[in-house]
Amino acid sequence: MPKIIPIILWIAALIGLTIFLFRPAKQDRFIVNPEFSAEPPGAVLDDIPWKHLPDVPPFQLIAQNGAPFDSQKLAGKPYLVSFFFANCPGICRDLNSQIARLNEQLRKEDVMFVSLTVDAENDTPEVLDRYAQDYGAQLDRWVFLTDQQYKISQLGEQVFEVVVDRATHTDNILLVDKWGRYRDRFKWDDPYDMKRLIEVVKDAAVELEPPLDKSVRTRNVLAGRPPFDLKELKWVREFHLTDSNEQTLFSRDLTGEVWIANFFFTSCPTVCQQQNAYLRGLRERLGNKLPVIVSISTDPTHDSPAVLQKYAEKLGADARWSFCTGDDLLIRRISSEFFQAPSSPEHHSSRLFVVDRWHRVRGSFDWQQPADEVAMLKSIESLKLETQPMLADENFSTGQATPAAESASE
Repeated sequence: MPKIIPIILWIAALIGLTIFLFRPAKQDRFIVNPEFSAEPPGAVLDDIPWKHLPDVPPFQLIAQNGAPFDSQKLAGKPYLVSFFFANCPGICRDLNSQIARLNEQLRKEDVMFVSLTVDAENDTPEVLDRYAQDYGAQLDRWVFLTDQQYKISQLGEQVFEVVVDRATHTDNILLVDKWGRYRDRFKWDDPYDMKRLIEVVKDAAVELEPPLDKSVRTRNVLAGRPPFDLKELKWVREFHLTDSNEQTLFSRDLTGEVWIANFFFTSCPTVCQQQNAYLRGLRERLGNKLPVIVSISTDPTHDSPAVLQKYAEKLGADARWSFCTGDDLLIRRISSEFFQAPSSPEHHSSRLFVVDRWHRVRGSFDWQQPADEVAMLKSIESLKLETQPMLADENFSTGQATPAAESASE
């Protein structure tokens, strides 16, 4: 019997060691695309084209002093985003203690810290003000934000692709660069990642121009990937379509270019043909002064790449004019969400949309109105000269004569 006991103890020790070594890794609390994620998102670093990184649209929330906070205040500087709630007794306190240390380590850098509550119902400005005082947070450097919960959830889930609730909110720190791109994320409790954060933020802070043609090393590895389920995609902010050469056209690959988009379908006997003939004439008149054109079919069932290829050939389209098709639901959502234009099975917009170098729609124009053509061409020339993304308070150009709701019958 005494000889058996040591054997049993050795077996128990081996089982325990095996469980420890092969236990599941701690999961990052991010919205996961299982098709592309063999490991939890952010588990590995990868080189991603900067232009594929998602941009963070302007947002307005309420700061701990009770005043409105506009993200325009963050323009031109990197900022670090985190999620927490004030009565979290453990992890959130540790997270914010780490942020306080980062604030000290980066004191010479022009950087902001932005902490968003996931418990807006209880975390009023008064509560956040008392909480911020615990860390010596100054509004011009570290802001704590609240508002209606749906606004914070939209920002977290649609832009940063993180879960926003008390039980499972992300405990990572998210970096937005001075050009407004969601650049990276860091594990706050990983000393190596905190060292990496310091290095990345310092590099981002001294950039003088957007790294348009460069790649960045990041844990934001899902950037540039098509969604695995359109029904789970809350808002279309980028898109992948198939062109007439059966190649993928990814809208973010056009970052750095000013481009024109329009909607049509090849069997349309009237306005679509007239509009595309107008674009052909405009390209003949202006040559390469006219930007890239992306023509999107609203009848993808009929308009296959082969059909689009013949249509493009008839128009004499060159390499800077793409004719695209794709999933019917995606195309309707591109129209209504990305371009904010009418979209239904019966109608599509007949206007031309101008997109700036930073992947933002900056105007829509009625191609049938001479005044709109002048306004569009002036807008294009102005947008080509932009060297950085527009500020949050800059106005979109809306064209001259016809409201954006004008549609063409399908």
